[in-house]
Amino acid sequence: MAVTGAQGRVVRSVMRSGSSLVISLPKVWVERVGLKSGDYVEIRVAEDSLIVSPTVGEESHRVRLRYEGDIGTMINKVVAAYLLGYDSIDVLIPKELRDDLEKELLSVKDKLMGLEVVEEEEASITLKMMIDPLEFKPSGILRRMWKISDDMLDDSLKSLLNRDLKRSKLLEMREEDMDRLYFYMVRILRKSALNPALGAALKLSSLELLDYRLAAYFLENIADKAYELIRFIDIDQGKLQKNMKRISEILLENHHCSMEAFLNGELDAVLTMKKNLEELTKLLTLPNLSYGQLRLRDIFLGIAEMQHDIANLLQPKLI
Repeated sequence: MAVTGAQGRVVRSVMRSGSSLVISLPKVWVERVGLKSGDYVEIRVAEDSLIVSPTVGEESHRVRLRYEGDIGTMINKVVAAYLLGYDSIDVLIPKELRDDLEKELLSVKDKLMGLEVVEEEEASITLKMMIDPLEFKPSGILRRMWKISDDMLDDSLKSLLNRDLKRSKLLEMREEDMDRLYFYMVRILRKSALNPALGAALKLSSLELLDYRLAAYFLENIADKAYELIRFIDIDQGKLQKNMKRISEILLENHHCSMEAFLNGELDAVLTMKKNLEELTKLLTLPNLSYGQLRLRDIFLGIAEMQHDIANLLQPKLI
Protein backbone atom coordinates (compact mmCIF):
# COMPACT_ATOMS: atom_id res chain seq x y z
CA MET A 1 0.00 0.00 0.00
CA ALA A 2 1.26 3.50 -0.89
CA VAL A 3 0.12 6.81 0.55
CA THR A 4 1.22 10.01 -1.24
CA GLY A 5 1.61 13.16 0.84
CA ALA A 6 2.58 16.74 0.20
CA GLN A 7 5.76 17.71 -1.71
CA GLY A 8 6.27 14.24 -3.17
CA ARG A 9 6.35 12.44 0.17
CA VAL A 10 5.37 8.79 -0.21
CA VAL A 11 4.62 6.29 2.55
CA ARG A 12 5.17 2.62 1.66
CA SER A 13 4.29 -0.52 3.57
CA VAL A 14 7.16 -2.91 4.30
CA MET A 15 6.69 -6.43 2.89
CA ARG A 16 8.53 -9.66 3.47
CA SER A 17 10.23 -11.59 0.67
CA GLY A 18 11.85 -14.73 2.00
CA SER A 19 14.11 -13.65 4.84
CA SER A 20 14.31 -10.01 3.62
CA LEU A 21 12.15 -6.95 4.09
CA VAL A 22 11.39 -5.01 0.88
CA ILE A 23 9.55 -1.90 -0.26
CA SER A 24 8.52 -0.86 -3.78
CA LEU A 25 9.91 2.29 -5.42
CA PRO A 26 7.49 5.11 -6.37
CA LYS A 27 6.51 4.83 -10.04
CA VAL A 28 6.88 8.57 -10.72
CA TRP A 29 10.47 8.57 -9.42
CA VAL A 30 11.37 5.38 -11.31
CA GLU A 31 10.14 6.90 -14.57
CA ARG A 32 11.87 10.22 -13.96
CA VAL A 33 15.31 8.69 -13.36
CA GLY A 34 14.83 6.02 -16.03
CA LEU A 35 15.19 2.89 -13.89
CA LYS A 36 14.21 -0.50 -15.20
CA SER A 37 14.20 -4.02 -13.87
CA GLY A 38 17.76 -5.31 -13.34
CA ASP A 39 19.30 -1.85 -12.80
CA TYR A 40 21.30 -1.10 -9.67
CA VAL A 41 20.64 1.68 -7.19
CA GLU A 42 22.93 3.19 -4.59
CA ILE A 43 21.74 3.12 -0.98
CA ARG A 44 23.32 5.31 1.69
CA VAL A 45 22.59 5.16 5.39
CA ALA A 46 22.01 8.63 6.91
CA GLU A 47 21.47 7.95 10.61
CA ASP A 48 17.80 6.82 10.83
CA SER A 49 17.13 7.34 7.10
CA LEU A 50 18.05 5.64 3.84
CA ILE A 51 18.80 7.62 0.68
CA VAL A 52 18.19 5.74 -2.57
CA SER A 53 19.85 7.11 -5.72
CA PRO A 54 20.23 5.72 -9.23
CA THR A 55 23.82 4.66 -9.93
CA VAL A 56 25.43 7.49 -11.85
CA GLY A 57 27.80 6.91 -14.73
CA GLU A 58 30.82 9.08 -15.40
CA GLU A 59 29.11 10.80 -18.34
CA SER A 60 26.53 12.43 -16.06
CA HIS A 61 29.41 14.23 -14.30
CA ARG A 62 30.88 15.39 -17.61
CA VAL A 63 29.94 18.42 -19.70
CA ARG A 64 31.03 19.49 -23.19
CA LEU A 65 31.28 23.22 -23.85
CA ARG A 66 31.44 24.56 -27.40
CA TYR A 67 32.91 27.88 -28.50
CA GLU A 68 30.19 30.34 -29.52
CA GLY A 69 32.16 33.31 -30.79
CA ASP A 70 33.68 34.76 -27.61
CA ILE A 71 36.47 33.44 -25.36
CA GLY A 72 35.17 35.43 -22.38
CA THR A 73 31.80 33.70 -22.64
CA MET A 74 33.55 30.33 -22.85
CA ILE A 75 35.53 31.06 -19.67
CA ASN A 76 32.31 32.04 -17.88
CA LYS A 77 30.80 28.71 -18.94
CA VAL A 78 33.79 26.84 -17.48
CA VAL A 79 33.34 28.65 -14.15
CA ALA A 80 29.60 27.89 -14.20
CA ALA A 81 30.24 24.19 -14.93
CA TYR A 82 32.69 24.07 -12.01
CA LEU A 83 30.20 25.68 -9.63
CA LEU A 84 27.44 23.32 -10.81
CA GLY A 85 29.53 20.36 -9.74
CA TYR A 86 30.73 18.83 -13.02
CA ASP A 87 33.86 16.73 -12.47
CA SER A 88 35.05 16.71 -16.08
CA ILE A 89 34.80 19.68 -18.48
CA ASP A 90 35.56 19.30 -22.19
CA VAL A 91 36.20 22.64 -23.88
CA LEU A 92 35.80 22.48 -27.68
CA ILE A 93 37.22 25.37 -29.70
CA PRO A 94 38.47 26.14 -33.26
CA LYS A 95 42.11 25.15 -33.73
CA GLU A 96 43.21 28.70 -34.53
CA LEU A 97 41.94 29.98 -31.16
CA ARG A 98 43.32 27.17 -29.04
CA ASP A 99 46.43 29.02 -27.80
CA ASP A 100 44.42 32.09 -26.75
CA LEU A 101 41.90 29.94 -24.91
CA GLU A 102 44.63 27.93 -23.17
CA LYS A 103 46.13 31.12 -21.72
CA GLU A 104 42.74 32.13 -20.31
CA LEU A 105 42.02 28.64 -18.98
CA LEU A 106 45.36 28.41 -17.20
CA SER A 107 44.58 31.72 -15.53
CA VAL A 108 41.02 30.87 -14.48
CA LYS A 109 41.80 27.32 -13.31
CA ASP A 110 44.15 28.77 -10.69
CA LYS A 111 41.08 30.43 -9.16
CA LEU A 112 39.09 27.19 -9.15
CA MET A 113 40.43 24.88 -6.47
CA GLY A 114 41.11 21.32 -7.59
CA LEU A 115 40.51 21.91 -11.32
CA GLU A 116 43.39 20.79 -13.53
CA VAL A 117 44.06 20.38 -17.25
CA VAL A 118 44.38 16.63 -17.86
CA GLU A 119 44.16 16.36 -21.65
CA GLU A 120 45.00 18.65 -24.58
CA GLU A 121 44.04 18.02 -28.20
CA GLU A 122 44.30 20.17 -31.29
CA ALA A 123 40.77 21.51 -30.93
CA SER A 124 39.89 20.68 -27.33
CA ILE A 125 41.08 20.93 -23.74
CA THR A 126 39.79 18.74 -20.90
CA LEU A 127 39.76 19.87 -17.29
CA LYS A 128 39.11 17.50 -14.40
CA MET A 129 38.26 17.96 -10.74
CA MET A 130 40.98 16.33 -8.64
CA ILE A 131 39.59 16.79 -5.09
CA ASP A 132 37.25 14.28 -3.46
CA PRO A 133 34.52 16.27 -1.64
CA LEU A 134 34.59 13.74 1.19
CA GLU A 135 38.27 14.51 1.85
CA PHE A 136 37.89 18.30 2.13
CA LYS A 137 34.51 18.77 3.80
CA PRO A 138 32.59 22.04 4.30
CA SER A 139 33.56 22.22 7.98
CA GLY A 140 37.24 22.02 7.02
CA ILE A 141 36.80 24.60 4.26
CA LEU A 142 35.03 26.97 6.63
CA ARG A 143 37.74 26.63 9.30
CA ARG A 144 40.36 27.46 6.69
CA MET A 145 38.32 30.44 5.46
CA TRP A 146 37.97 31.66 9.02
CA LYS A 147 41.74 31.36 9.65
CA ILE A 148 42.63 33.29 6.48
CA SER A 149 40.06 36.01 7.17
CA ASP A 150 41.28 36.22 10.78
CA ASP A 151 44.88 36.67 9.62
CA MET A 152 43.78 39.27 7.07
CA LEU A 153 41.81 41.20 9.66
CA ASP A 154 44.72 41.10 12.12
CA ASP A 155 47.20 42.29 9.48
CA SER A 156 45.01 45.07 8.13
CA LEU A 157 44.21 46.41 11.61
CA LYS A 158 47.91 46.38 12.55
CA SER A 159 48.66 48.19 9.31
CA LEU A 160 46.13 50.88 10.22
CA LEU A 161 47.52 51.22 13.74
CA ASN A 162 51.14 51.42 12.57
CA ARG A 163 50.43 53.21 9.28
CA ASP A 164 52.52 50.87 7.15
CA LEU A 165 51.95 48.95 3.91
CA LYS A 166 54.37 46.08 4.52
CA ARG A 167 51.53 43.54 4.67
CA SER A 168 49.65 44.70 1.55
CA LYS A 169 51.08 42.05 -0.81
CA LEU A 170 50.43 39.27 1.71
CA LEU A 171 46.86 40.52 2.13
CA GLU A 172 46.35 40.39 -1.63
CA MET A 173 47.58 36.78 -1.79
CA ARG A 174 45.33 35.78 1.09
CA GLU A 175 42.33 37.39 -0.57
CA GLU A 176 42.97 35.25 -3.66
CA ASP A 177 43.06 32.16 -1.41
CA MET A 178 39.71 33.19 0.08
CA ASP A 179 38.16 33.50 -3.37
CA ARG A 180 39.35 29.98 -4.30
CA LEU A 181 37.97 28.52 -1.08
CA TYR A 182 34.65 30.31 -1.49
CA PHE A 183 34.17 29.04 -5.05
CA TYR A 184 35.02 25.52 -3.90
CA MET A 185 32.56 25.78 -0.99
CA VAL A 186 29.79 26.93 -3.34
CA ARG A 187 30.57 23.99 -5.64
CA ILE A 188 30.33 21.39 -2.85
CA LEU A 189 27.17 22.86 -1.32
CA ARG A 190 25.39 23.08 -4.68
CA LYS A 191 26.42 19.56 -5.56
CA SER A 192 25.17 18.33 -2.16
CA ALA A 193 21.84 20.11 -2.62
CA LEU A 194 21.37 18.41 -6.01
CA ASN A 195 22.68 15.04 -4.79
CA PRO A 196 21.13 14.04 -1.44
CA ALA A 197 23.50 11.05 -1.23
CA LEU A 198 26.49 13.42 -1.08
CA GLY A 199 24.75 15.59 1.50
CA ALA A 200 24.10 12.48 3.60
CA ALA A 201 27.73 11.38 3.29
CA LEU A 202 28.82 14.83 4.46
CA LYS A 203 26.23 14.59 7.28
CA LEU A 204 24.67 17.93 6.37
CA SER A 205 20.94 18.62 6.34
CA SER A 206 19.31 21.03 3.89
CA LEU A 207 19.29 23.70 6.60
CA GLU A 208 22.97 23.14 7.35
CA LEU A 209 23.84 23.43 3.64
CA LEU A 210 22.20 26.86 3.66
CA ASP A 211 23.95 27.83 6.92
CA TYR A 212 27.36 26.91 5.52
CA ARG A 213 26.68 28.87 2.33
CA LEU A 214 25.76 31.95 4.37
CA ALA A 215 28.73 31.59 6.74
CA ALA A 216 31.13 31.23 3.80
CA TYR A 217 29.57 34.26 2.11
CA PHE A 218 30.02 36.39 5.24
CA LEU A 219 33.62 35.26 5.75
CA GLU A 220 34.49 36.01 2.13
CA ASN A 221 33.01 39.50 2.46
CA ILE A 222 34.81 40.10 5.77
CA ALA A 223 38.06 39.24 3.99
CA ASP A 224 37.19 41.72 1.21
CA LYS A 225 36.58 44.46 3.77
CA ALA A 226 39.82 43.62 5.61
CA TYR A 227 41.68 44.06 2.32
CA GLU A 228 39.83 47.33 1.69
CA LEU A 229 41.10 48.74 5.02
CA ILE A 230 44.59 49.07 3.50
CA ARG A 231 43.31 51.99 1.39
CA PHE A 232 42.75 54.04 4.54
CA ILE A 233 46.28 53.87 5.97
CA ASP A 234 47.12 57.39 4.81
CA ILE A 235 43.91 59.17 5.82
CA ASP A 236 43.67 61.35 8.91
CA GLN A 237 41.95 59.07 11.42
CA GLY A 238 40.97 62.08 13.55
CA LYS A 239 38.79 61.22 16.53
CA LEU A 240 38.80 57.54 15.55
CA GLN A 241 42.51 57.24 16.28
CA LYS A 242 42.22 57.25 20.08
CA ASN A 243 39.76 54.31 19.91
CA MET A 244 41.56 52.35 17.19
CA LYS A 245 43.31 49.89 19.50
CA ARG A 246 40.09 48.91 21.29
CA ILE A 247 38.18 48.76 17.98
CA SER A 248 40.79 46.30 16.71
CA GLU A 249 40.56 44.17 19.86
CA ILE A 250 36.77 43.94 19.58
CA LEU A 251 36.78 42.99 15.91
CA LEU A 252 39.39 40.26 16.43
CA GLU A 253 37.64 38.86 19.52
CA ASN A 254 34.27 38.84 17.76
CA HIS A 255 35.80 37.08 14.77
CA HIS A 256 36.96 34.27 17.04
CA CYS A 257 33.59 34.16 18.81
CA SER A 258 31.67 33.94 15.52
CA MET A 259 33.29 30.60 14.69
CA GLU A 260 33.02 29.32 18.25
CA ALA A 261 29.29 29.95 17.98
CA PHE A 262 28.78 28.52 14.50
CA LEU A 263 31.06 25.47 14.53
CA ASN A 264 31.06 24.60 18.23
CA GLY A 265 27.62 25.82 19.33
CA GLU A 266 29.01 28.11 22.03
CA LEU A 267 26.09 30.25 23.22
CA ASP A 268 28.38 32.25 25.51
CA ALA A 269 30.27 33.42 22.43
CA VAL A 270 27.07 34.99 21.07
CA LEU A 271 26.50 36.86 24.33
CA THR A 272 30.09 38.13 24.32
CA MET A 273 29.67 39.35 20.77
CA LYS A 274 26.47 41.20 21.59
CA LYS A 275 28.18 43.03 24.43
CA ASN A 276 31.20 43.85 22.26
CA LEU A 277 29.02 45.08 19.41
CA GLU A 278 27.28 47.54 21.72
CA GLU A 279 30.65 48.87 22.88
CA LEU A 280 31.95 49.07 19.31
CA THR A 281 28.91 51.07 18.19
CA LYS A 282 29.54 53.60 20.98
CA LEU A 283 33.24 53.88 20.07
CA LEU A 284 32.33 54.59 16.46
CA THR A 285 29.49 57.04 17.16
CA LEU A 286 31.45 60.28 16.93
CA PRO A 287 30.41 63.73 15.65
CA ASN A 288 31.93 65.65 12.73
CA LEU A 289 33.74 62.78 11.02
CA SER A 290 35.22 63.41 7.58
CA TYR A 291 34.09 61.46 4.50
CA GLY A 292 37.13 59.15 4.74
CA GLN A 293 36.57 58.60 8.46
CA LEU A 294 32.91 57.79 7.84
CA ARG A 295 33.94 55.24 5.20
CA LEU A 296 36.36 53.65 7.68
CA ARG A 297 33.68 53.56 10.38
CA ASP A 298 31.24 51.89 7.98
CA ILE A 299 33.79 49.18 7.14
CA PHE A 300 34.32 48.44 10.84
CA LEU A 301 30.57 48.24 11.45
CA GLY A 302 30.07 46.11 8.33
CA ILE A 303 32.65 43.59 9.53
CA ALA A 304 31.11 43.48 13.01
CA GLU A 305 27.59 42.99 11.67
CA MET A 306 28.66 40.07 9.43
CA GLN A 307 30.50 38.46 12.35
CA HIS A 308 27.27 38.75 14.33
CA ASP A 309 25.29 37.28 11.42
CA ILE A 310 27.59 34.21 11.40
CA ALA A 311 27.06 33.71 15.14
CA ASN A 312 23.30 34.07 14.73
CA LEU A 313 23.28 31.01 12.48
CA LEU A 314 23.66 29.09 15.77
CA GLN A 315 20.09 29.93 16.78
CA PRO A 316 18.23 27.39 14.57
CA LYS A 317 20.41 24.65 16.08
CA LEU A 318 19.18 25.53 19.57
CA ILE A 319 15.53 24.92 18.74
